[in-house]
Amino acid sequence: MLKRKIFFIVTLMFVLISCSQTNEEYLIEAIIIEIKENTGDIEVDGPMKVVKSATTQEAVGNKTESMIHTIRVSNPEDYNVGQKVKVNVISNYDEDVWDVNRLKFEVEVVD
Repeated sequence: MLKRKIFFIVTLMFVLISCSQTNEEYLIEAIIIEIKENTGDIEVDGPMKVVKSATTQEAVGNKTESMIHTIRVSNPEDYNVGQKVKVNVISNYDEDVWDVNRLKFEVEVVD
């Protein structure tokens, strides 16, 4: 009986933990238009696509119009104005706010 209770509690714990994760992922295919080396901020111009929604946990594919986004990288000296990049943006908070301090950016240079 004790083993069943422990198994139930552990299973319930895993289910609750997996349901509480609210990651959303976005993909920006853009061109670098400005680099601020002192802050690590880079401005990119391009459309953004929702890759994974926190509510559905599947690819949605909604795409925005081309617009300027500010992203933050730890190595801005590795990039140049005019370079094409793919930026994977990962959000782990619920608010619909673009906060470079809380977002995670994975940048890939596209040739």
